[in-house]
Amino acid sequence: MKRLSVLFGIFLLIAGCEKDDVSRSFEDDSSIKTITGKWVVVSYQDYTFKNPLIRKSDVDSWNGMDVILTFTTDSLYGRNTTNSVNGNYTISGRNIHIIRYGGTKLGQPEWGNMFTDVVHLFQKFEINKYQLRFYYNDYKNSVNLEPVVH
Repeated sequence: MKRLSVLFGIFLLIAGCEKDDVSRSFEDDSSIKTITGKWVVVSYQDYTFKNPLIRKSDVDSWNGMDVILTFTTDSLYGRNTTNSVNGNYTISGRNIHIIRYGGTKLGQPEWGNMFTDVVHLFQKFEINKYQLRFYYNDYKNSVNLEPVVH
């Protein structure tokens, strides 16, 4: 009976953990050398406060408006909620430097402002076929993106 209680307790612990807690164990795929493609911002993560995750549903995003960016070899373009944006970047290994990022902020909800506020802080990235993460603030924070499936 005691063993059954222990197993039940472990089950509850595992079932009670949010899917997002597992996202901290994200694995970079070093065989992927570029970030080219179309990506949508799905969350922001702060690793210093027990891994809190902020999603669109947590902040003002004006009916779910997205931040969707297309990355080419050295430039990016797309929509930041209500505005068109574009820019340039360089990559060296897994380091990234946003050289230029611009667009208007007209009528931009909080979800869009969050990206605008940190895009110039990106230091490194990790990528696999499911997600692209831009780290900033000495790996204490990340912006998490998923590929846009056509």
